[in-house]
Amino acid sequence: MAVYFSDPDSQGHIVGPDHPSITDAVARIDSVIGRLIDGLEKRGIFDKVNVIMLGDHGMVGTCDTRLIFLDDLSPWVTIEPEWVTSQSPLLAITPPDGVSAAKIVSKMNEALSSGKVENGNYLKMYLKEDLPERLHYADSYRIPPIIGLLGEGYKVELKRSESQKECAGAHGYDNAFFSMRTIFMARGPRFAKGRKVPSFKNIEIYNVLASILGLKGAPNNGSASFANSILSKKEV
Repeated sequence: MAVYFSDPDSQGHIVGPDHPSITDAVARIDSVIGRLIDGLEKRGIFDKVNVIMLGDHGMVGTCDTRLIFLDDLSPWVTIEPEWVTSQSPLLAITPPDGVSAAKIVSKMNEALSSGKVENGNYLKMYLKEDLPERLHYADSYRIPPIIGLLGEGYKVELKRSESQKECAGAHGYDNAFFSMRTIFMARGPRFAKGRKVPSFKNIEIYNVLASILGLKGAPNNGSASFANSILSKKEV
């Protein structure tokens, strides 16, 4: 059985991860999980069931003081609004045919590193094939040819405006940032009590579940060795 909770993610996007309402949302989820555990205990099966609690991502606060405006780059290069397919937390640009993506990247990085663009050092532009290999974000045709990686909590806007200053929350930044990490907790006959495991990528969970269920998983990006490293031997 799998259960997904949209909280506290929903609140975090609106008010940021440090707002008091996030604590309230976590308390509500804790209560729901408590009901699940109580039900398992009343049925006498809690010690026979493997329970995994996992988040899909972290979150970082974003405030309007951490903005990068593309129109500030206009002395070097013009980025037409219709070229921009995503702004934050990942800047994605698809220039039209006849416009050199490599030249756009070069000019944007020249501007951003000039010291004349506000917060420019918190955005680095890449051709998608030049992105860090660890991101695994280059091979699909659906990925735009130009990608910009933002600093933690920074956002891109097309133009300066008089919009109200506000703080919220976002995820999807470089997963090397600690704020993008999440939780993993597990209990049950396949997990040793009190054991701590090193940080790992969420793609490993698929093989953990397949191993617990005694299934042969489909080909995936995880590793069978990881599941073996954190699971106790199956009881006969």
